[in-house]
Amino acid sequence: MNELTPVTAWLKKRTPEELAELIGTRPRLLEYGPVPRSLPELARLLTSDYAMAEVLREVDLPEYELLSAAARLVAADQDGTHRYEMRATRQVPVGQLLAAVGPAHRQAARHVLDRLLSRLLLLPSGADDVGLPGAVQTMLGRNQRRDPRTLDRALASSFNKDEVLRIAQVHGITAMTRLDAQKRLVALFGDPAWVRKLVGDGPPEARELLEKLISTDAVLSARCFDNYTGRYVFAPAGSSPPSVEWLALRGLLVPYAVAQAEVPLEVVEAFIGDRHDPFTPEPPLPPTRPVPQERARGEAQAAASAAVGALEQLLKALAAAPAMVRKSGGLAVRETRRLAKVIGAGEDETRLWIDLCSAAGLVGVETTKVGRKEFESRLLPTAAYDPWLAGSAADRLVPVLKAWLGLHDIVTWWPDNEETPVALPGAHDQAAPVLRHSLLRVLAVLPSGTGAVGELEPLVAATAWFRPLAMEYHAGPRVLATLREAELLGVAALGSLTPLGDALLADGDLDTAVRELLPAPQTRAHFQADLTAVVTGSPAPELATLLNSCADRESEGHAVVWRLGPSSIRRALDGGLDAATLVAELAAVAHGSLPQPLEYLIKDTARKHGAVRVVKSACCLRSDDEALVAELAGHRALKKLGLRRIAPTVLISAKPVAATLEALRSAGYAPALEAETGATVVERAAEHRAPKAAPIRRSRQAPAALDVARSLLSG
Repeated sequence: MNELTPVTAWLKKRTPEELAELIGTRPRLLEYGPVPRSLPELARLLTSDYAMAEVLREVDLPEYELLSAAARLVAADQDGTHRYEMRATRQVPVGQLLAAVGPAHRQAARHVLDRLLSRLLLLPSGADDVGLPGAVQTMLGRNQRRDPRTLDRALASSFNKDEVLRIAQVHGITAMTRLDAQKRLVALFGDPAWVRKLVGDGPPEARELLEKLISTDAVLSARCFDNYTGRYVFAPAGSSPPSVEWLALRGLLVPYAVAQAEVPLEVVEAFIGDRHDPFTPEPPLPPTRPVPQERARGEAQAAASAAVGALEQLLKALAAAPAMVRKSGGLAVRETRRLAKVIGAGEDETRLWIDLCSAAGLVGVETTKVGRKEFESRLLPTAAYDPWLAGSAADRLVPVLKAWLGLHDIVTWWPDNEETPVALPGAHDQAAPVLRHSLLRVLAVLPSGTGAVGELEPLVAATAWFRPLAMEYHAGPRVLATLREAELLGVAALGSLTPLGDALLADGDLDTAVRELLPAPQTRAHFQADLTAVVTGSPAPELATLLNSCADRESEGHAVVWRLGPSSIRRALDGGLDAATLVAELAAVAHGSLPQPLEYLIKDTARKHGAVRVVKSACCLRSDDEALVAELAGHRALKKLGLRRIAPTVLISAKPVAATLEALRSAGYAPALEAETGATVVERAAEHRAPKAAPIRRSRQAPAALDVARSLLSG
């Protein structure tokens, strides 16, 4: 019978919803592979090595421990060595598996067993057995508990008759046959009190060595036995330390392999009793401290608001001046430092914002040819940036939070043995999303009103309980970096989970959680006599757009500050506003009335604005002020334009429109651009956008798991 036949029969008994949930545990199954056309084909796909590896990363510690116990039960062959079947499914008696974790955990282990069966990490195989897939055995490796052989088995399989009789003689047993000596030795070693007395009366060095081997479940490297035609004989005296030879001559050490020895099972059990596989049904909680909910909420609110501000400044800087991408991949370090100065953050935090913008589709790489075989790549916003910028603070934060949760990288952690950290190095850390989810689970199970104390080892242990296979390397630094990223985004605060974290973890209504956490967008600003505009909290998109058009943003934080000046007012006038309209729009969003210095500044700038008119079609300059035209024609700083006066009120420039405008403004004038019709042309600062990125992953639209389940069950 095919080993997947019981699995297929089990699948037939599932409801469409149960089958769809099972398919959902292998999300890539429908995205990349062929759609299964039958239940036997689905059974094969669900139990394939690739699918098993994908779902195995999601097991918690008790699930991992029960799978490890199952692997141990099938690992030992008849010679006592430990080999793993790489292909075949091995049968494990359910009673034996539950007994392996001890009677105290039998009921909890039963529930864990059912969870493993529901995801086919253990395969249904009759009423009394379950199947352990060969792929799971292989992926668990050799980390399971090792069962030593019994003395009876070791004497029968490892020694010749002379060696068995020699051990018996040391213990005062006189026997003529091998079988008689072996039976009497097994009976003697079956008395734990006798074994403990034997060891206790021996040399202290031998006793310490034996206790260490038992406590560490280790195999000893020693040459106390020589291998001879498949059997072992005692090596000559002096081949090993005296303590090792003393143990070996008394049967307290038996051969394990060439130049290796182990402690027999009876001796192990004499010192530690019946051994059970480790099983931890409840997560260990890290130490906690009281955390007032309002304080945690305030910290999260401030962090989320600051994150939105940093992201906006970063994207705006990239729109104005795209960043160069290295030929070897990743952002040039000097570019990261430049952007870090713009947003006022450290380099590691800046790398986080850059990578999250990339993961959320807000930035992309544009590659252009600059030579025969040379190409240049730049990082700049995509078309998605414009609608993102027009949204509220909540609308901007939500896609970034979702991108962080699934990002295959812990951006703010960088291995010490690697080169200088770079942004966008390529996300290849498959364990990062699993670790992130596990850490959030730890914070979620803490008692209400508490937060985790910053003690690393307990926090790592608690995180590992939820996803042990995500903690294989650099566990401590990776956990701390993940927690810091969560705090920067407002997902965690003061060691506790925030409403944003709750929504992310439960796949809930993240939009509502963000809107409730962030303060309502501010629609008004405080205009002050020092020509600054201050918005306490997050400005509404319309308010930010208006202030950005006529003022320069100076600082972020709990309050956003803009400064108005002649150049920023001129920018608004260049954009098509007149003085009266600009004053009216600013007055409409002001708390109280506008300060008189601000109104004077706008009117004075507007009075000078447009005094010089640049004709776009022929790059002419015209002005009703003949004296001003004469002044321009003779201005030393404008000689590079090659200005020539063709009429009392008209000049011709030898340079293009853009160069002429730039030169006039550098010389302190305020020209306005005019179209062929005489109408003023609205000028906008040039911004760059990356081309729409091609789809990276799915080559086809993955069908819905429920539709596939219904089709298979109906067929």
